[in-house]
Amino acid sequence: MITYVKGDLFQATKGKSGTPLLLAHACNCLGIWGGGIANVFRAKFHSSYELYNDYCTSQSSPSDLLGTSLLLPVSSKDAGYVNGLTKRAIIVCLFTSVMGQESEHEIAKFTAEAMQDLKLQLENPERIENRTVRNIVTSYNNQTSQNNALVDVFNYIVNMPKINSGIFGVPWELTERALIESGMHCQVFEL
Repeated sequence: MITYVKGDLFQATKGKSGTPLLLAHACNCLGIWGGGIANVFRAKFHSSYELYNDYCTSQSSPSDLLGTSLLLPVSSKDAGYVNGLTKRAIIVCLFTSVMGQESEHEIAKFTAEAMQDLKLQLENPERIENRTVRNIVTSYNNQTSQNNALVDVFNYIVNMPKINSGIFGVPWELTERALIESGMHCQVFEL
């Protein structure tokens, strides 16, 4: 379920035409992409950051986001934009920690829950908050599902760095186990 790739996550633009490109990272629940890979996401996809920030700051309790995921579009005005990518790129925010104060086991548990939430949203696009992303996923699901059968989430690849192992300080083995439990195909980029 996990494939390891040497290279830059943000060069993961290749793949079958029309297949949504999921670029995932672990996020805090406070609306701040201020350090680590999140800061790189902010620099490359500022429009997505603004949507994430608005979403987080509109919550009455940040901890309510733990174990959920937020799917966001990119804009052609973003520094990380690659020609043709906006029609299929989706930033996936996995809410695994409010701000890093949880234990490593709690963060791993929230990672498993956030991946299950992502899976549920991909299978049921009506649950996706953002209309642009909902349309991308719905269109793809309609193209790939046979006779209105359930969507096969194995058609999706979740591209990510070694999430939680930087600022949140979670041993990779715990996060890896959570990703495997999700039943989704993950492609983990290592520099």
